[in-house]
Amino acid sequence: MFMSQSNHENINQIPPEPKKPESDDCCGGGSCCPCVWDTYRQARKIWLKTISDASE
Repeated sequence: MFMSQSNHENINQIPPEPKKPESDDCCGGGSCCPCVWDTYRQARKIWLKTISDASE
């Protein structure tokens, strides 16, 4: 599959995938706002959208 120059440039600008929190990064208490997992999920959602947008 041939990729246009602009798509190729967009893909090169994609940041690395957000790193999952380590098991001991979360206290498990449920009172942190936002939780490290909430922050990770939001960052990953944005990252996935960035990938999707760059491949169009």
